[in-house]
Amino acid sequence: MRGMRAVELLKSFRCHCCRMGREEEMSDLTVPGKEVSAPTSSLRNQILASLSATVGGVGAGLALGYTSPAGPELQRSALQLGTSQVSLVGAAVPLGALLGALVCGWAMDRFGRRDTMAAVSVPAIAGWLLVAFAGTLGQLLAGRLLTGLAAGVATVAAPTYVGEVSEPRVRGALGAGFQLLLTFGIFLSYLIGKYATWSHLALASAALPVLWLLLALWTRRSPVWLLEKNREDEARRALVWLRGRRADVSDELRSLAEQVREAHKRRVTFRDLVSRENRRQFALSLMLMLLQQLSGINAVLFYTTGIFQDAGSSVAPELATIVVGLVIVLSTLVSVVLVDRLGRKVLLLASDALMAACLLALGVFFHLKGSGSADSLGWLPLASLMLYVFAFSIGFGPIPWLMMGELFAPEVKAVASGIAVCFNYSLAFLVTLTFAPLVTALTQAGAFWLFAGVCLLGVAYTAIACYETKGKTLQEIQQHFRDKQAVET
Repeated sequence: MRGMRAVELLKSFRCHCCRMGREEEMSDLTVPGKEVSAPTSSLRNQILASLSATVGGVGAGLALGYTSPAGPELQRSALQLGTSQVSLVGAAVPLGALLGALVCGWAMDRFGRRDTMAAVSVPAIAGWLLVAFAGTLGQLLAGRLLTGLAAGVATVAAPTYVGEVSEPRVRGALGAGFQLLLTFGIFLSYLIGKYATWSHLALASAALPVLWLLLALWTRRSPVWLLEKNREDEARRALVWLRGRRADVSDELRSLAEQVREAHKRRVTFRDLVSRENRRQFALSLMLMLLQQLSGINAVLFYTTGIFQDAGSSVAPELATIVVGLVIVLSTLVSVVLVDRLGRKVLLLASDALMAACLLALGVFFHLKGSGSADSLGWLPLASLMLYVFAFSIGFGPIPWLMMGELFAPEVKAVASGIAVCFNYSLAFLVTLTFAPLVTALTQAGAFWLFAGVCLLGVAYTAIACYETKGKTLQEIQQHFRDKQAVET
């Protein structure tokens, strides 16, 4: 039954992409100046290529979700880890992801997007095997660092690849697919973790990077990277495979070649990012990453089971964790459907406002529990966390990553995206590592109220400073920021 549901989910996703493609194609034919795609192009291979890359998101989700079911068991295992050591095991993944993001830009330029994804699957497999057979804390941390490294590379390489192989009419939906599969990986970790030991969960997780390796080797290289390496004939063949044999790719190939030539004209440095031309986009991208991580999401995902155990909820902690994971997947699918309909800004505002309300309610529960007045509220932790992850997944989960690919000009995108991803994982590492000490210092209620305060600040910032990119071409987005700069000067 689960297999049938998965097939139906993929069919639904593909149908949405196709329907959205037809709608945008019609609008492209009627809106002057808007980028258009050949009307005879096919979406099938674009979807398959995108899925081959974004399967890496499942692996990243398995790594992120691992400590929630495995953490309590690790404390009872022969390793006898303490609370601070479990926090370190959880924080090792974002730390490894930070290292992966740092080397990913160089690797993608040197070896290509596809080959980078294939290569990083190997340390991911090794990392999971290290975790599965770990006899010491050091071996466990080494394995987690390797799986985190792969997650960091996947976070950069897969969305970059998807953006370069997909047409504008489906870029939004396919781009959000990475976050959808990442959340599916988290759900899988919660589900398998209910029935498997911490070592068997790691062994099961090792199968995913094997699949990613095979799919990455099967799919085509990015035509943009091939043009960067002066391999125009291969780039043409890749585009024909992606767009279908009936599609005329000459105009698109010519346009891509011109973009590559323009990008090569100047060597981009950090100073270019903080120049007047780029600093608004750069600041917006960093702020969205900051608000995403300081909403407390990684603390919740890493310690979901522990939160329910501490709450003494009437719902079994392991079952509640699986329900939360399922809600994450379904709500991210909702985001894929809504992001090009309601717009980025609307979803971000709704996301932060609802997260703030849920975190306030969760804080109230733990405050009442401390005074012995929460006996009749055993349902509240599950309800609050379900709404919280729903709110995160429709807005601040996928959209900061999607907008990271939309805001920057092509010549600064690689440098800007690398810095934004490193910034994101640095914050994830700090939040994960400091959550347990934060609870000790502020109590559970105080920690959740602190995250709620950040979400409320996020509502104000998004309302004032966030730019809506829905329905705009990449050129129109850059023109908006150039006009802003002209007004300032």
